[in-house]
Parts: sequence; C-alpha cells; structure tokens
Amino acid sequence: MIETYFFRTPTIERLRGGPLGSDLDDLATALQQQGYAWDSIRGYLRGCDQFARWLLLHGYAVADVNPTLIQHYVSGLPRPPSGRLPKAAEGLSHLLKLWRQKQRLPERLEESPRTEADHWLLRYEQYLDQVCGNATRTRHEYLRMAKRFLTTCFATGHLAWPSLTAQQISDFVQQEAATKHGGGRKLPSTAVRSILRFLVFSGDLAPGLEAAAPSPRQWTHDSIPIRLTAQEVERALSLYAGETPVELRNRAILMLLARLGLRAHEVVNLCLEDINGSVSTLSRIFMVDSEEPLAV
Repeated sequence: MIETYFFRTPTIERLRGGPLGSDLDDLATALQQQGYAWDSIRGYLRGCDQFARWLLLHGYAVADVNPTLIQHYVSGLPRPPSGRLPKAAEGLSHLLKLWRQKQRLPERLEESPRTEADHWLLRYEQYLDQVCGNATRTRHEYLRMAKRFLTTCFATGHLAWPSLTAQQISDFVQQEAATKHGGGRKLPSTAVRSILRFLVFSGDLAPGLEAAAPSPRQWTHDSIPIRLTAQEVERALSLYAGETPVELRNRAILMLLARLGLRAHEVVNLCLEDINGSVSTLSRIFMVDSEEPLAV
C-alpha cells in the first residue's frame, strides 16, 4: 500500500524494514479510506515512522506509550513559526488509533485528572470532540492554548471563572498573537473564543465576554501582487544559466516556482522519493502537460 505514496525502492525498503513494518500499510489504508489527501498521507507516514524509530532508539515499546511520553517526544520537535503542531507529530493520533484497534494500547491513553484544571480540560476536550466535532489537530491546538490560558489567568490553580475580566482575556490574546506569524496569529483569538463559548455552554460564565478576544488585523483591502511577466521570469532564470551545482540547484528551484506554480514550502519539502527518473512520472507528480522535459 505504501507504494502508492513512495516511489523509490530504497525508501520503501527503509520504511518496511523500520520498527513499524506492516503497520505503515495498514495506516496508509485507513487514512485513504478516511479521505485524506495524497500529500497528507505521505507526511503522516513519514512522521509515524520517525516516532517509531524514536521509541526504538530510546528503548521504549508500544505498550510504554502514554501522554507523558508523547508530550516528551513532541516537545523535542522543531515547531514552526506559526506555533502549530510540528508536521512530524500531525499523524500520531492516527497511529495511536491503529494500535488501539490492534489491542496493543488501551482504549484511552489519557491520565486520570489530578487537579481542578485537569478536570476542566478533560470536560473541554469532550466538548470539542462530541459537541463541536473538531478535528484532532484543532482539538490539540485549542487544548494547548487553553492550558496556557488557565496558567496565565489563574496562577493559584483555582478556576474562579466569575472573576475573569475582559482585560485579562484581551491581554492574553495579544500576548500570544505577538509570538506568532502569518495565519498562526489568528489561533489565540479563535481558541479563546472557543473556551469562552464552552464556559457559557456549561454555565460557568455569563454570555458577553466572547467579544473580549480581539482579532488580529486582516489586510482585506490589500491588492493581489502583480505576477511576473514571461520576460521577467526568463531574466531570473538566466541568472543561473551555468553548470555548477549551485547554479543548477537555484535554476531548478526557480523553475519549480515559476513554471509549475509550487509554493515555497512545497519546494523546501521535496525529497528524492518525490522524483522518479522518467519524465512521464515527473509529469504525473507535478501535473505538467508539456512536451519539454522538466530539468530538475
């Protein structure tokens, strides 16, 4: 099954020979049945393989996996500037679900709540899942933000919701947004609004404070940048017309951006297994309809 997502034989052999083995095929099948995109499935398979190798390297077995261990692993991954979950951790929930279905893990990995905040977070997570129907990634991001919100607003640990003020909410959102970039700046506002709606839903807070979470500025009236002309693209390509490795690399990057319309992060994430030696496979991968072979 993983042959659908990886083309190079060494890559497939490395994945099949890794600690996950056949679990990767089962995981790929499950993700495909759930309708995940091709590139998302590839990323999830890579991330799960990385997690399994980390477990093996540190002497852990599947039965040792618990929330504390997962948090320890995720905290060691590089986090993007947006503050979102690292890509290598995005597919872990699907792997844990597969292991539970194979009875290699208990049905629930959550630890028993110990503090007032733990009990509240558990209720909030159930609300996100059962009432709102949020995706796993969204629940993770909102819960992570909720933990920081509780710590900031209630340093003593006692959740005195009636004492919560609009100024506290506004200060927290602005402080969190200042540490993020791009679309990630919206997360604190949307997450805190979700928290406040849950508090109203559960009767812990009277309606009205939801508007205290400010939204980041949206430059909706900015014009779309004017695209480069064909002549400008050719002039840019001519800057790297030589045959040195650096010039060939830079020319390939520019061609992927200009002729195929790939985004910068898509070019950065390209791996050798994305490219097959035949021009036909390249055309299929990059959806190129051209008689001229792609010079990569």
